[in-house]
Amino acid sequence: MKKVLTFLTVGVLCFQFAKAQEITSHQYRRVAPQDMQEYLKRETTYWSKFAESEITKGNLTFWAILQRVGGVDQETSPNILIINTFKDVDKGADWASVTDLFPDVKMEDIQTNTLSTNTDMVFLRDLGNHTRGANVVPENDFKYVRIIYHNTKDSGKHLTFEAEKWKPMLEKAMADGKTTMKGWGNAVVILPESDDFPYSSMSYDLFATAHGALAPAFNSDMEVPDGFFTPLAENYNGPRNAHLYRIVAVRTAPEDMTSK
Repeated sequence: MKKVLTFLTVGVLCFQFAKAQEITSHQYRRVAPQDMQEYLKRETTYWSKFAESEITKGNLTFWAILQRVGGVDQETSPNILIINTFKDVDKGADWASVTDLFPDVKMEDIQTNTLSTNTDMVFLRDLGNHTRGANVVPENDFKYVRIIYHNTKDSGKHLTFEAEKWKPMLEKAMADGKTTMKGWGNAVVILPESDDFPYSSMSYDLFATAHGALAPAFNSDMEVPDGFFTPLAENYNGPRNAHLYRIVAVRTAPEDMTSK
């Protein structure tokens, strides 16, 4: 792995999943509104530097922090999503080493445990299936992301549709300037697997603005073949779980940016 890292303050989520053997975690947290400013300050000041260090060591290949935009149950539901991609999930990251990076700062001023509550953890595996617009500049165009979990009858059928139908259509729409989306990708959900979390795959849509994420994704003159979405709709076993996030910060290595 190259020693020089690419440090971005906006997302490069098209590259959040590196290789198939690597595991990505989605860690959801709840932060009280009065603590959010301090929480994000600590994440971007201390834990982003820690992520840089762990990427250099080869323990992590990707780290990002996202802040949820809107949603229901805003007083109790998770409003922060932390994404980590581990080179070896058994080894994990050297979390305690954060104090070595800031010897003059007390751990009580670095830690975020007292400012947040962990609510959920989801593990995923990449399929190498992602794309972005030809003229996309990540620093400018990846600022919001819609994370979507899919509850389907046949996950293989769903993933095949996304790879063989949805992805080519989206690529054409981006090339023709008929969509607000700037990038897309998907992954398989490994765990949890339960009635409380019935989703078998995840996809993400990238946008440059909140308006672009909230507006119709495709232009009104976008041509879609009759029945295009029928196989997709018929395969759903229940509603999707989708939320919009502002991309606060991302750390990733150069090869994860250029190899996709």
